[in-house]
Amino acid sequence: MTTEYGASYFGVRNRTHAETDLERFEDAGLNAVLHTFSERDKRYYEETMQDIVASSKDRGFEVYVNPWSVGRVFGGEALSQFIGEHPESQQVTSEGQRIAAACFNAPDFREYMREWTESAAGLGADVLFWDEPHWFLPEWFEEEFADDEWGCRCEHCQARYEDTYGEPMPEEVTDRVQEFKADQLMDFLEEMMAISREEGCENAVCLLPSEDADHGLSDWDQLAASEYLDVLVTDPYWGVFPEAEGPEEFVGYFSEKVADMAEEYDLRGQIWIQGFRLPAGSTEEVKTATRTAIESGVDSVMLWGYDGCKSISDIACEEPEDVWNGFLEEVQAAQE
Repeated sequence: MTTEYGASYFGVRNRTHAETDLERFEDAGLNAVLHTFSERDKRYYEETMQDIVASSKDRGFEVYVNPWSVGRVFGGEALSQFIGEHPESQQVTSEGQRIAAACFNAPDFREYMREWTESAAGLGADVLFWDEPHWFLPEWFEEEFADDEWGCRCEHCQARYEDTYGEPMPEEVTDRVQEFKADQLMDFLEEMMAISREEGCENAVCLLPSEDADHGLSDWDQLAASEYLDVLVTDPYWGVFPEAEGPEEFVGYFSEKVADMAEEYDLRGQIWIQGFRLPAGSTEEVKTATRTAIESGVDSVMLWGYDGCKSISDIACEEPEDVWNGFLEEVQAAQE
């Protein structure tokens, strides 16, 4: 199987401009692209996105589509209209505070995500990419929270917890609460991936590069064993996670983990390389990370995002062109 090399693509909703970018991606040796599909895109740009996906497939790209910050429970730099219109679907912390993120157990959010899944598959995507699905993470919000504050403890979660365990949901985090959160996240993913499969798409799930329940799933085997999963993914962004010792160690550890699990469960493995919020002088780190991921034997290596994210000033690399070119150099070297 040919190794996939690609990048995420966002922000451009003009087909002419998008085709120009896709042509240079192809010329650079890339053969895959991830198109973000936000709530805004679903509402206003669905046919436009169908055209852009078609242009991607015309060039032979494997096309991924992700729920870019939909409900603010997936990764991405996009706002959510859903959580403003549906306060009853917001996650609630253990202190009773509603937050700007949807609850996976909220019926209205489930229904919205069923519609999103059908719409995203209808764009012509090859793979729906479930990007960093997560419960409430205090560090991802600007508000101040208590050290032991957690979520979600909304009425929907409390009802499901009591139905599952026959007791009220506690106010403190317990092992059973963590188990419940993991099981409910998997229940959500299983439902959406089943719809995706029915609509003719494969499924990729990108777990945060952590092995604790707060950031998604502590037991990755729980996901890898799903009958609906096709691509196991993580994104070891060494410049984001304080525990990362450096790109070679951090990317190497998670690349090997994904490669080994993909082989064990007959899946494809994919690693994302950090191409955002990197200071000047980071190009060699990007090259090292890319080379490390390629050498691990995973099936797909992608960069978030194209052109070093220079179009999003809040997360752009200080030297975006150098970061982008560094990634491409390693890709081209691997193809020689």
